[in-house]
Amino acid sequence: PEMTNLSQPLRQRLSEAFPKILPDEIKRNVSEDGTIKIAFRLEDGEIVECVAIPDEKTLTFCLSSQLGCHWGCAFCRTGEGGFKRNLTSNEIVIQILALCRSTQKKPTNIVFMGMGEPLENYKVVFSAIDFITRKETMNFASRRITISTVGIPAGIQALAEFPGEVNLAVSLHAADDNTRSSLVPANKKFRLDGLRSAIERYIDITNRRVTFEVVLLKDKNDGIHDAMNLAAFCKGLLCHVNIIRFNRFPTTNFRPSTEKAEKEYRKVLKKAGVNVTVRNSKGGSILAACGQLRSEL
Repeated sequence: PEMTNLSQPLRQRLSEAFPKILPDEIKRNVSEDGTIKIAFRLEDGEIVECVAIPDEKTLTFCLSSQLGCHWGCAFCRTGEGGFKRNLTSNEIVIQILALCRSTQKKPTNIVFMGMGEPLENYKVVFSAIDFITRKETMNFASRRITISTVGIPAGIQALAEFPGEVNLAVSLHAADDNTRSSLVPANKKFRLDGLRSAIERYIDITNRRVTFEVVLLKDKNDGIHDAMNLAAFCKGLLCHVNIIRFNRFPTTNFRPSTEKAEKEYRKVLKKAGVNVTVRNSKGGSILAACGQLRSEL
C-alpha cells in the first residue's frame, strides 16, 4: 500500500534513494495493545526485526542497529543468538519505511532499542539519523530520537559531538560493579567509574538530560541497597531514571520484581531527589517488548 500521509515529492525521493523495493514482511505480529512487530529478510538472507509502539498521542518506532548482539545481557533475548553483523544505514532507514508502510503513519518518536548495540555501530547509526533528519528527506526532529546503549564511553563521546539533539539512554540496571557485571557483561570491560565520567562529559557538552534504564529483577537488583547505590550514582548528574518492568521470554529464569519492591525502590530514589518514571512495556505477548527481539522465525 502507498504511504499516503507522506508527500508525493518525498515518496519520489525515497524511491530514488532506495531503488530496490522495500523487502516484503516475512512475519507480522500484532499484540492486543496495538504493538506491531515486523520481520523482514535482508539481501544477504538475514532477518531483522523492528517494532511500532502506539500510545494515546505517540507512535514510537523501535529500530535495530545490528543483527544479534554480542554483549549478552543476562535478561535480554537478543544476545542469545550471538552477534552476526552490523546493519548498514540503508538497512536502518528501510526499517522506518517498512514500519511506515505497516502502520500507514509517520512516527512521533524513534528509539534505537531493538536488536544490537547502536554505539558499537555509531558511524552507521549517525549516518541513518543524518539522513532522516534532513529537511529534504524525512525532516524528522533529532530531539525525538533516542539511542540506548550498554554504556560504551567512546560511543557516548561520539554522540556528545554529533550535531543535533539526539537523546541518550543508558542501560544501567545496577549501580555497583559486581551486580551490574552479572547482568550486563559489558560492565566487565567498561566499569561504572569510566562510564560515569563519559556521562558527565556528555552532559557538559550537550546540556542534555540522560536517562538511566533499570529493568527490575526479583532478588537480583531490586533491593533498598540497590536503590541507594543508584541514588548515589545519579547525584549531581542531569538525569532521570526509567524503571522498566521485566518482560519474560521462554528461555529466562529471571522474574519481574514485586510491586512492593518496586514501590520501595522508587521511594528511595524520590527521597534522594532523583526523577523517576515507570515504563509500562508493550508488545510482550508477541515478544516485541524491551529485551525480547531476536531474528528468528
